[in-house]
Amino acid sequence: MYKKLAILIFLTLVSLELVQAQEPAFGRYGSIDRHVKKTPDSLSRNIVLLHDYLVAPAKSDEDKIRAFYLWIISNIEYKDQVELLFDPNLLFYMGSNNCSSPVCVLQKRKAVCEGFSKLFEFFCTHSGFESYSIGGYITKNGALQDRATHSWNVVKINNEWRFFDLSWANAILYHSGIKSKTNEYFMVSPEEFILSHLPIIPMWQFLETPISLQIFNSGEESIKNYLKTAPANYNYTDTLSNFKLLSDAKKRLKTAQEIYRTNPNNKFNLAIEYYRYARNMISFDGEIDTLNYFRLIKAKEKMQLAIDLFTCSSDISSQIMLLQIKDELSKVDRLINTANPHIKHLK
Repeated sequence: MYKKLAILIFLTLVSLELVQAQEPAFGRYGSIDRHVKKTPDSLSRNIVLLHDYLVAPAKSDEDKIRAFYLWIISNIEYKDQVELLFDPNLLFYMGSNNCSSPVCVLQKRKAVCEGFSKLFEFFCTHSGFESYSIGGYITKNGALQDRATHSWNVVKINNEWRFFDLSWANAILYHSGIKSKTNEYFMVSPEEFILSHLPIIPMWQFLETPISLQIFNSGEESIKNYLKTAPANYNYTDTLSNFKLLSDAKKRLKTAQEIYRTNPNNKFNLAIEYYRYARNMISFDGEIDTLNYFRLIKAKEKMQLAIDLFTCSSDISSQIMLLQIKDELSKVDRLINTANPHIKHLK
């Protein structure tokens, strides 16, 4: 009898080890998860104090990232204050009443995918991680994607790039209430993440064999087959290094060029990048000297291009952006008109 009992205990221990091996994230982060659950609500009013509390007991970089991930998906509500009134099945990350800045998201405790992504990026960057918020295409019941409507994150951890989708994890937690299920979008490899998320430009895939939009729209089997058979043809490390050397304005233009090269039909995101470029160019202090005058001229050119592109679409996101840019273009025109006549003649 004792022999049978010993065998039973042994099998039980083995079973427990197998369960832990199958769900490593659930067991590995138990301590940090409990710490996150005890976070005082008062800390959410100060983004730096909240960050410092979350990482206080962390024993590894993974613990820190886990703390940020779990707190955000547990405490921020997905709420689109404009587009969901139009179509609850679409995920647009541009909207006039949505906030995406980390402080705003923390204050309102509500955001769309870009807000989730920006808050997570802030926490990671503040802790010293190389981290990016990325826009891109997603799989949606087999429907072909012609514009990037979603936002997620990539973080370099232990010298490897790993992906995170906090708004989708939030949806899983909200609908199922099961924390372990959210691990599906926590620290995902590039090869796995690409099956459902296609970054807006190839660089953000972190793959030596970038997937095209055509292959992405063909489904998982086509993606897996391409990854297995295609030879390495892209150096994302060098591309990213060169990208980081660019000014913020030139990064927007480079992104616009890549959007057009990889998906000429994506007028929406191309217009967004032109608009972001223009916003960068008009962000200057001081009087309108020669340099700032030409910044305004360049901003006006790209704003007009963005207006032309948004005019091609009748969806609510494009119309919202169209109104916003037209208003800002009027302000730019007024600034240009106030410039010294001598400067105007220089053009």
